Amino acid sequence: MPIFSFNLSDFVFVWWALLYEAIPFVVLGSLVSGVVARCVSREAVTRVLPRSRLLGIAASAFLGLILPMCECGIVPVIRRLVAKGVPVSCAVAYMLAAPIINPIVIGSTVLAFGGQNPATVAGLRVGMAFVVATGLGILVWRLLGESNVLVRRDDGEHEHAAHDHHGHEGGVLGDTLRIASDDFLEIGTFLVLGAAIAAFINSGFSRAAMEPFAQNPFAAVPSMMVLAILLNLCSEADAFVAASFYAFPMAAKLAFLVLGPMVDMKLMAMYTTMFRPKAIVAIAGMVIVLVFLLCTTGYVWMPLVTPGGR
Repeated sequence: MPIFSFNLSDFVFVWWALLYEAIPFVVLGSLVSGVVARCVSREAVTRVLPRSRLLGIAASAFLGLILPMCECGIVPVIRRLVAKGVPVSCAVAYMLAAPIINPIVIGSTVLAFGGQNPATVAGLRVGMAFVVATGLGILVWRLLGESNVLVRRDDGEHEHAAHDHHGHEGGVLGDTLRIASDDFLEIGTFLVLGAAIAAFINSGFSRAAMEPFAQNPFAAVPSMMVLAILLNLCSEADAFVAASFYAFPMAAKLAFLVLGPMVDMKLMAMYTTMFRPKAIVAIAGMVIVLVFLLCTTGYVWMPLVTPGGR
């Protein structure tokens, strides 16, 4: 069975399907970013996080519980949070964790894995996402350098951030919508490009060709990681796809569930609006390494916490 076979009609269908799924969340994320930029002061943002940077990174990984956001809409929000004074390391932890550690995704994971130890799967997904997100936050803080990862911006974003509660002429609603529209147009451009690349790969990729890898413990986790990057699924729906791969062990399914909302084709395109190319490579590479290590070692420790061992 061929692994890849391109079809134009399938490409167009998948491209529009990806955009149809992602655009509402980008709109929501842009609106949230507009509210943050217009209505939330720098002082209010900095007071929320603990003074300890390590505790701040850990706390940021759980912000999705009170500010849930799909990965499709997370980028404009973190751009505004950084402009408001949130440390980049904390923003990265929130960016990676929020699409998984939020009530909607936790609930969908439990629902999707009904009959397959749903509470354990959801708990492991949350725990692994926390480990990866905090690990990457610490990496940005201590190794990459927070000032070295961001794209230098000369547009009006800093101007928006500087005027928190005064100096606006369009009123709260007008300013919020103006900022949101600016963010949407910029992020949306990269979303369209990223979705096109994802659709090209996704439309010709045969999921059935992955089945032979399920029985090989050395190939199951990497193959599901590749699938997570290629399929570009929303974190609110990916658990239903993962649960359908019955032949794969739980370690491989968790690799799919943790990696997909953090690293996929459309996200890589949207990350370019905030991070430098070298930083994107470093962040994505470290996420992939951490997920691989957690899940491959899961063959040893996962049977201890998962009834049935799968």
